[in-house]
Amino acid sequence: MQIKESFKRALLSAAALSFAPVLAPYTAFADPQSEEQVSQFAIPSQGMGDALRLFSRQSGTPILFSEDVVSGKPAPGLEGVFSPDAGLKQLLNGSGLEAVAAPGGARIIREVPASSGSSSRQPPLSKEQSEKAAPSQVKPLKEDSPDSVLRADKVTVTGTSLRGLAPESSPLQVYGRDEVLGSGATSLDQFIRTLPQNFGGGSTEFTTIGLPNDSNSRQNNTSGASANLRGLGSRGTLVLINGNRMAPTSEIGDFVDLSLIPMAAIERVEVLTDGASSIYGGDAVAGVINFILRDDFEGAETTASYGSVTEGGMEEYRFSQTLGSAWESGNLLGTYEYASRDNLTLADRPEIGLFAPRVEGDILPDARFLDLLPAQERHSLLLSGSQQVNPKLSLSASALYSKRDTERTRFNRNTSIDVYETESEGLTLAFGVDYELGASWAASFDASYGQIRNKEGRFRIEDGIRPDDPVDDVRTESDLWSLDLKLDGDLFRLPGGPVKAAIGGHLRKEAFTNDILGQQITADGDRDVSALYAEMQVPLIGEENALPGVRRLELNLSGRVDDYSDFGTSSNPKVGLLWSPADGVNVRGSYSTSFAPPPLGRAFSLGRTGQLLPYDFMLEYIEQEAPDPSLSGTGYIQVFGTAKDLDPETSETFTAGVDATWSRGGHDWTVSATYYDISFEGRLGATPIPQGQLDIAAPGIAWNDPGAFPAGSIVFFPTAQEIDDLLASFDIPIALFFGATLDNVGVINNVNVVRNLARTDTSGLDLQLDYGTDTPLGHFDAGINANHILDFTQQASAGTAAVETLNTYLNPVDLTLRGHASLSRGGLTASTFVNYIDSYQVDRTEGADGISSWTTVDATLSYDFDARGAGWLRGVGLGLSVTNLFDAAPPAAPSNGGYSMTAYDPTNASPLGRFVTFEVRKAF
Repeated sequence: MQIKESFKRALLSAAALSFAPVLAPYTAFADPQSEEQVSQFAIPSQGMGDALRLFSRQSGTPILFSEDVVSGKPAPGLEGVFSPDAGLKQLLNGSGLEAVAAPGGARIIREVPASSGSSSRQPPLSKEQSEKAAPSQVKPLKEDSPDSVLRADKVTVTGTSLRGLAPESSPLQVYGRDEVLGSGATSLDQFIRTLPQNFGGGSTEFTTIGLPNDSNSRQNNTSGASANLRGLGSRGTLVLINGNRMAPTSEIGDFVDLSLIPMAAIERVEVLTDGASSIYGGDAVAGVINFILRDDFEGAETTASYGSVTEGGMEEYRFSQTLGSAWESGNLLGTYEYASRDNLTLADRPEIGLFAPRVEGDILPDARFLDLLPAQERHSLLLSGSQQVNPKLSLSASALYSKRDTERTRFNRNTSIDVYETESEGLTLAFGVDYELGASWAASFDASYGQIRNKEGRFRIEDGIRPDDPVDDVRTESDLWSLDLKLDGDLFRLPGGPVKAAIGGHLRKEAFTNDILGQQITADGDRDVSALYAEMQVPLIGEENALPGVRRLELNLSGRVDDYSDFGTSSNPKVGLLWSPADGVNVRGSYSTSFAPPPLGRAFSLGRTGQLLPYDFMLEYIEQEAPDPSLSGTGYIQVFGTAKDLDPETSETFTAGVDATWSRGGHDWTVSATYYDISFEGRLGATPIPQGQLDIAAPGIAWNDPGAFPAGSIVFFPTAQEIDDLLASFDIPIALFFGATLDNVGVINNVNVVRNLARTDTSGLDLQLDYGTDTPLGHFDAGINANHILDFTQQASAGTAAVETLNTYLNPVDLTLRGHASLSRGGLTASTFVNYIDSYQVDRTEGADGISSWTTVDATLSYDFDARGAGWLRGVGLGLSVTNLFDAAPPAAPSNGGYSMTAYDPTNASPLGRFVTFEVRKAF
């Protein structure tokens, strides 16, 4: 405990030191560096886009540009020692491009305005212009006027509808391609799990039949992986590709499968940890994750990697081939990726432990028959292209296809062994049109289609032989069509700058079916959605009317009205405020509401069912006695499924934070801190159990405290009529186990029925700190990303007490962080990452067992030969990554034979162990 408190004090001290410069006099941020730093460059002749990205890596200078600007332009190469500005000047010489300064030491690449001539120098952007430039893709100025601002490409920045603007009043994290690939993760779902703002619970490949405290996770029949920002469930995070929705997966259609998105196709990942229903509609409760696809590569690149655990037999192979071509007015890119991984069995991880021997039959006779991670094989293909038809009209299109096969073995409480084979196919198509309407206005039209097809077969192993015919054969079909039309531009000008606005309309159709062949359809439905939305950015104070202590003061207003064919109309506003007291310092805040109808698999559920077991059997499993002797020897009915007449989920989100960047004496600092508070009403889920206990304990709690659960949650000694009515409400007949009969039922447990809960509340703090400097050994970067949850409570109904689930088994933990440090010199980069999850308890009962904190270290080493390579080494890159370098075992936790869960917490730890990956890349 003393070590834990010392660690927390050290973290808070680091945060205080980080904010000290923010509280210092404002002039501290305005001090320029005494002299410009220089770097060693070795950039071969190649396409301008690739050359600029290499320049950014070697210099540590952010370079912002649009593919439209650099397409078809060659770069002459750069060798020697230069300052960033001198090096860029030589690299861009004769290209018709120039570099202008932007905040944070970045440089924006744009075309030299025609009025200035090819040899004249354009003055640097005004502060207003540079701060408005999107931190991703940027188009050149179309007119040489004081009011012109750099405009972003069709896909701008997550969290806003306005081109050329970043959502600065909301917390946004942007991870570039190099950061994603250099993280040590071998898939995008693994990368998202490294983020402290994402909770590892929900639908993941780490559980076979879901989690006992998350009813939605039990519907993941695909071994797919979901995002789960703020721990509000897979349903609370909206996942996009290039700003477009994707078709959802699972037996209820409640999450986007991250494991179907290939890493080779990604340019960057943008994570908005704020409510965004005013921009994107429902589902964006906890935030948005937007995967931006690669579309700017020219040439050919082949990548192959091999990875393996150091103990056990799990191996992984990945191969990708990328081909790209660019011409003056467009580009075309194709990427294919293949990935194959063996299963990880309990025999590979004996230190994790088998199920606790509480019930005879819970002990697995052979650990080889329990998969901690399933075997899988995936093929993915990305095709994308763009064409500038004329100076005003541009077209773009993309297609992403993935097919994944998984195989997983698990065993049941009655010692039977099942093998699940699942085939998942995903397709996402997108088409876009951009048209310049005038000096500042533009129109965009986007159409997209997505589909998911899942086929799952369950085979019962008998005498070590798998039969040809499955016991169950489940088919899931999910489709999504959408159309968007948007206008955006400048409305009028205030003393602080131009007022920007966007207005748009959205049409969407969703369809979902889940079919158990040979039995019945468990979900079948569709809905139509239409929406109108608008956004406005109002610069109350800007460069021209700045005041002491108020460099910028901006108001962002957005709102959206959605009409659902099955749940009516909803209006959701958002207000954001940005105050910049000094250069490099932004203070921000936002308030928003969200509205999300139930997923189609819940709204049109036909899968209500139950199981009957001896109550004494269930009590022995949790090592408890019956709350009253009269219940001993009776039957126990556990009900599963979805309640009728569901309501939509609604939420309110408040954030407040500060962002600061400064450079002094060759040292660059960036700090960002955010406070968030989310009230989630009507959240779909099972009834929370007081003190974080299992659902089996609910009858004992209700017997001693009848008001602990909503009325009807637990029924004792039901009448024959009540039992008949319950059975009549089932879509699937009740299952009987271990000789239990319906003529002696003592308990009906309804807590697992999914329904609208009263509310879920959570609040917390995020801290991000990054530091960079040049040293005699190379460029050094370090930083930390931490999430500290202040509270996380769930309330079943207005008449029951709120249940605090924070710091309990299978729930979010109060402190999670990931630190990093890297050193780059020429083509060599070495990085280390430290991951920490705080200690917690099994539940909140007195004397509950503790679960230890978990610290792991990841390391990566890469070398890019580039121009230093001779012959076949030219363009070769080598990479070595080690996840969990010291092979730290996950902390011991309770096991759960009913859910085929071994003795660790899959939501806050991983069974993978040390995993080593070697990668080779060749660019042609």
